[in-house]
Amino acid sequence: MTDVTKALGDLSQRLSQIPESTLIEIVWALEGKRAGNHTDQTALGLLGQFRPRLQLVRPNRRMSAKRLFAMPFEDMLTNAPKTQSKIIGKISRNVIDPAWDMMVDKLGRTEIEQLETAIRAMPKNHASWLELGARLWPQCAKEMRDIVTRAEKNVSYRADITPKLGGPEMYLDFQDITDVMEIAVEIQGMREALPPKPIVALADEDIETIGKTVMAVDARMRQRAPVVVYALVARLDQPTEILSIFVRVAEKGMAGSTGELASITTEVMVTDMEQRFEEVRRSIASGSNDGKVTVREDLAKEIEHHLKGIAQGREQLKGQSGAAASRRLERVKIKLKDVVNSNIIENASKDVSAVLADIGRLAAKAAGEGDIGEMQLVEDRLLALQLAAKYASELGLDKELKDEIKRVETQIDGHTGRLFGDIRSRGLSIENRQDVEAELYSSVRMLELVVGADKAEKTLVEGLNVIDENTREQ
Repeated sequence: MTDVTKALGDLSQRLSQIPESTLIEIVWALEGKRAGNHTDQTALGLLGQFRPRLQLVRPNRRMSAKRLFAMPFEDMLTNAPKTQSKIIGKISRNVIDPAWDMMVDKLGRTEIEQLETAIRAMPKNHASWLELGARLWPQCAKEMRDIVTRAEKNVSYRADITPKLGGPEMYLDFQDITDVMEIAVEIQGMREALPPKPIVALADEDIETIGKTVMAVDARMRQRAPVVVYALVARLDQPTEILSIFVRVAEKGMAGSTGELASITTEVMVTDMEQRFEEVRRSIASGSNDGKVTVREDLAKEIEHHLKGIAQGREQLKGQSGAAASRRLERVKIKLKDVVNSNIIENASKDVSAVLADIGRLAAKAAGEGDIGEMQLVEDRLLALQLAAKYASELGLDKELKDEIKRVETQIDGHTGRLFGDIRSRGLSIENRQDVEAELYSSVRMLELVVGADKAEKTLVEGLNVIDENTREQ
């Protein structure tokens, strides 16, 4: 482990203790250090450590020409790997740097430096960037459209720029950025007028803003109307709400191309739902969850969120020519079933068995020993199992869930039974009592997560009685 890696790890541990005001100042300084140099590894590494906290704090970020470039499509960004198939309505973060490098080459360093100077002249809490964006985005739109048009006509040119962007999927994302740039002023104007994300509810004036945006895009570049849908869905707490939004827009007499957008609206809505849980599933599969121990719990909650969205979506599609859309919603439900079964239900008992076999080492001791992280991971798994009980029947997984919960319960009962039997037959010294109690408490905690507090409490009381009755005096 390098000194830098260790220092970053130490920083990550202390991050939650940094006051919010100090955090904002640190990030502001780091982003200033990184401005114009996206290969600054020290600043890049530190900002990566700060990202989970920044998602909660959401401070004003230091503006730069590159950040201004990405602003109209930042809601659509995803952390999907470069090789993942193109996701409709989403743009990989991986394409930002190479796309921006191309724009710097096309626009020239002088223009970018003048823009950076204008940005620095703005106050720290500047609210709207439309004016400066309107200077940059049309230039980028023109240069990017020229690149895409040439690439579509010239195979060798496309073969040359695709690796520079990061691969074939990144080239498709570059095309999406180009579409956004062509109506970036309208999209950013809508973003600034709407509530912050994630949007839970929209007032009448918000619906009017959306309607005006659709009509403005229709009037100037009708073929880019789907981008409005992409931008909206990316800001919603519940993607299925996009259906009711366009119903409300039409009721205000501002339909524009919204009727033609019905198909793409459902496509984007469903794809967004799929993408949300795919990201969590990849996190589980890779074993890398950015230090979080609630990844399966998050997945269980996210799936419950989607199931509510599917129900709302079906309701919105009633009475419309929405048979195809309804089938797509069912497809999401089938995928949800697979995600729950493979990541929450299957092999939970094996995970518990492995922990029980080594619980003497893992259980937290009074002296601070034990592997708290590994214990939290298995507790997270059991909590997800419990949460899944809310919707297992709806997914047709009722039997699988009940069977797995029973297997887990049987394993824990078997472990505590053997523990109590061993204490009764061999007795327990005072020196070993703390360790055995730690093992008991950890086992009971797992039992509580699976079958509830009543049985867990009975097991705990029984265990403590066995320990008291069989502890040998010195």
